[in-house]
Amino acid sequence: MAKRQANGDVSESESTPEHKRARRGTANGYTQRTIEDGGDSDIEEQDGSSATQAPTATQAQRITSAQDDEAFEAKYRERIQREIEEKGAKRLLKVGAIAEYGIIQKIEASYSHKCNGKATYIFCIPIDAKFYVPPVLSAIAIALGGRSASTGRGTGLKTFIKEGQSVAEVNIFLKNEGEGAYRPDVYGSTIKITRRWTDKGSSTYSIRGAKDNYKKVISSKKEELTNITDYMNLQAILTQDTSRQFLASSKPKDKYQFFLNGTSLTQLSDEYESIFESLKKTETILQSKQTVVPDLRRQFTEAQNKYREAQAAKQQHEKVTELECEVAWAYMRVKEAQMRAAVTDHETAQKNMEKAQAAVTAEEAELERATQAINDANAEEDGEASTAALEEERKRVREDIKAKKHKLVEIKTQKTEMNNALQQVNSTIQGLTERVAAEEAKLQDGRRELREKLNLDMEKVQKQVKVEEENLRECQDNIRNLLKLVQTKKEESREVNSSRNRIRENIETINKAISNLQGQQRNKLNAFGNNLDRALVDIAQARWEGQPPLGPLGQYVEIKDPRWAVLMRVNIGSLMTNFAVTTQKDRETLSRILVKHGNQNTNIIVAQVDLFDYSRGEPPPHVLTPLRVLNIKHEWVIRLLINSANIERTCLTNTRAEAQHLLDTEPSVTNVISNDLMRSQKYADGGFFTSALRQPRTEDRSNSYFTSKDPVESIKSNQQKLHELEQEHAAINPKLQEIDADVRKSEQKVKQLQNQESVLRKKIYQLKDELGRLNEQAEEEAPASVQGLHEARKEEEDRKQSIINQFTAVAEREATLNNELKPLVQQQEEIRKKAEQIEQRNRENKARLEPLMEERLIHVQRLQHYRTRLERATEEHDEAVAVKNVVLEEYQNWHAEALSISQPVQTQRNPDTINAEIELLKKALRDRQRRGGQSIEEIAMEVQSTQEALDKTQKEFAAMKSFNKGLRAAMNIRLGTWFEFRKHISLRTKQQFSYYLGQRGYRGSLEFDHTANTLNLRVVTDEANPHAKDKDPKALSGGEKSFSTICLLMSLWEALGCPIRCLDEFDVFMDQVNRRIAMKAMVQTARASDNKQYIIITPLDVSSDIASGVRIHKMADPERGQTTLD
Repeated sequence: MAKRQANGDVSESESTPEHKRARRGTANGYTQRTIEDGGDSDIEEQDGSSATQAPTATQAQRITSAQDDEAFEAKYRERIQREIEEKGAKRLLKVGAIAEYGIIQKIEASYSHKCNGKATYIFCIPIDAKFYVPPVLSAIAIALGGRSASTGRGTGLKTFIKEGQSVAEVNIFLKNEGEGAYRPDVYGSTIKITRRWTDKGSSTYSIRGAKDNYKKVISSKKEELTNITDYMNLQAILTQDTSRQFLASSKPKDKYQFFLNGTSLTQLSDEYESIFESLKKTETILQSKQTVVPDLRRQFTEAQNKYREAQAAKQQHEKVTELECEVAWAYMRVKEAQMRAAVTDHETAQKNMEKAQAAVTAEEAELERATQAINDANAEEDGEASTAALEEERKRVREDIKAKKHKLVEIKTQKTEMNNALQQVNSTIQGLTERVAAEEAKLQDGRRELREKLNLDMEKVQKQVKVEEENLRECQDNIRNLLKLVQTKKEESREVNSSRNRIRENIETINKAISNLQGQQRNKLNAFGNNLDRALVDIAQARWEGQPPLGPLGQYVEIKDPRWAVLMRVNIGSLMTNFAVTTQKDRETLSRILVKHGNQNTNIIVAQVDLFDYSRGEPPPHVLTPLRVLNIKHEWVIRLLINSANIERTCLTNTRAEAQHLLDTEPSVTNVISNDLMRSQKYADGGFFTSALRQPRTEDRSNSYFTSKDPVESIKSNQQKLHELEQEHAAINPKLQEIDADVRKSEQKVKQLQNQESVLRKKIYQLKDELGRLNEQAEEEAPASVQGLHEARKEEEDRKQSIINQFTAVAEREATLNNELKPLVQQQEEIRKKAEQIEQRNRENKARLEPLMEERLIHVQRLQHYRTRLERATEEHDEAVAVKNVVLEEYQNWHAEALSISQPVQTQRNPDTINAEIELLKKALRDRQRRGGQSIEEIAMEVQSTQEALDKTQKEFAAMKSFNKGLRAAMNIRLGTWFEFRKHISLRTKQQFSYYLGQRGYRGSLEFDHTANTLNLRVVTDEANPHAKDKDPKALSGGEKSFSTICLLMSLWEALGCPIRCLDEFDVFMDQVNRRIAMKAMVQTARASDNKQYIIITPLDVSSDIASGVRIHKMADPERGQTTLD
């Protein structure tokens, strides 16, 4: 019925399977997507080869049984039937949209066939009907890259050239608009594809675009044409040869294969089979790789054995190197003997200079002793400073005393004035009282007894008020006293608590110190870091680019005089944990080792081993420096500490005053540190600067440096301190608890007193209220004159009370000032006594200082004399040194050359003997080199390469095995999806086929057997007889066969995605009724389809009633036997 045409290559040869699979791969994903969406789709046909079978039972063991197919159809049949009927009803009203890309706009053919010389066909709507246009399909197939044999009209491209012509050409214009256009920025709205071929068999392509009006050839490669057809899904057309025979002569398996091809399931099946073949090949490769592993392991073992042999040879090389070092230092031993004679002369001059230096040193010691005596006696500066400070303090105290006495005088004046005022008020009150008594005596009426009773009640209430006010004042005094006591106790508690915390911190510090000392007792290196014994083992085993690391520096440093220990800890204690290396690479290696053992903060110095002469930077011999009070056992450590802390020129003194004196008297001294932890510096412009040194904390490691004590003794001492602190801490707790208990009791008492105060205030208020009531009643009962006297007396009594209150306040201020004045007077007396003592000491010091200054002046003069003698001796020594240097120059050159070879080697052998031994070893090594042919580096590289090859092969084998397993699992999932696709498509095709037959009044069905891979068509043409039997396609008439074929095609079209549908001479064997119904159905289907172009070719006339929306092309009849082109 329909034969699928694949895109052929340029020549007439068959396309390769790989090329076909690559093209099908593009359509495959699209087909799967459209099947899932349930829309129309189309797929590319294979070359005219035998059809590929669907997966067999041996390829996929999950083939659905016939019972499962029936159950599936029963589940979905009604829904699909309903969708098809609804879609058919909508076709009558719907007009599909014109495709924006992928449809043919125009075809031009020149000398493209014997029947027609030149023709042009224009397409612009989805349906094009043509009268006798067989060359059109051939032109489309050839222009889109198809093979000539697939057209059924020739055996090669040469047969499509008109007789008498040598060249033919076909141009096809494809629409390329919208969002889905193919490379619109390159081609524009239309793509023009031109295929040109000659009678010699050559063929060329040229692809242009409308963007530049088809002027420029964008591509001439077949690959670009393949990309275009794959992108637009231009894959299948229908020819007329097989359509006549499909229903009549094809077998059920052929029909089933046509179904698979038409729905792209064959493509997926072919791809899956190809993938399964690749899986088998991969497994074969894995098996072959597995056999290679033992060989690679054997090669690796052989390389290791060769490397061990080379290591033995390397030891001989090392022996040669050792002997070369030994011979170098053997020559040095000879040269050293020659040098000693020259040194002897220098030693004589050295001794003379040392004698002169000893005299200078002795005198400097005497000068130092005299200076020290002056410093001890010279407290004048400090004394003056102390006297000035005391004078300032005495002045301040005197001013405070004066101010407070002045206030006391003012208070006494106020008290005198208050006493006078009080006497005057008392006199006034007494006079008023007498007048009231006289006035009341005159009153003899009957209410006298009532007034007397009121007066008695008022006196009683007034007495009660006074008593309660006194109680209130006493209560308030008690509250104030208790609050002061509570505050005092709380202050005491805070002080005790602070003391306890301080003791606790000291306990923790001493515990850490004991732990450090115990670690030092086990290993002295623990004082300089963590796990240094194991770190030094790793350092000894490591390979170093330069000199092996030196450190920790503290293990090479000891103190000579313990009295300088604290100052040395402060000055250079942080340097004792340092290490030193000679290269940056060695620093990185050493840092990793130290970090590994827990010494992250250890400093590493990078410096070359330079044993320079530092004597010129030292101060005079009588001046102490860190270098002179330390015993440093390594010369390089001395240089490192000189570079880091200037230990050769920093001077030491006991006090800051001594440091200042040293800076004043020694011009070469600029930096002095003293035992009182002060640093004094002198600048070139004559200025001085003094700063305090920071003492390390108790738990610091440096506190264990420079101590002469045995760790056991130090541990015992610290344990004794710890015991004392723990006892002190234990004694504090009861005291703190007692204080807290007192505070709680006092606070409770304060609360009680405050409650009592509140009760008393309330009671006083009530009494005063009662007194006011009685006063008002008495005033009402008293005569007018007596009442006025009472009011006047009350005013005077209120004034009296006010004066008493003021007097009380002033008296309290007076007591307070007297209390403040007493300690100031005592302090003034103490300052006076201290000032007298300081003045006395200053006078004594001055008397003692004068002879000491005279003695020091004598020593300065004698020192100048001895220094002159030392200068002469030094000049003589320098001359001897110059002579010695000439002699030593050759020795030093030899020594430098020997050091460049190795560190010094002790040997007593003759150089000639060592050279003979070296020559024998080198000869043996040359013999081995000739036998082995490989150096140890080459063998090491061979070991590495064989190991890498073995590891790589093992990793690749594991990775490929895992990938193969995952790919097989994915293929099983995809194969299951393939079966689901086939179920859905076959059921929809069945229902669609029945629907289209029903348009003619026929009944029919498609019988799929997916197990046997067969497809049978059954058609019932007797519409009136519902019990008529199905007919085999071979028993149908020509029109019935053609109509059934059209129904099957339209059913398959529902599952295809190709944008172009070509149907050639479908109605040759149809009667008019079947032709009319079929044409109407196809036109309705085409009109309602979106983005599809239908090219329907017929030799018969097209009726006008279906011509709406249809472009009709009619070709002239061909001219047979034409020899010239008209």
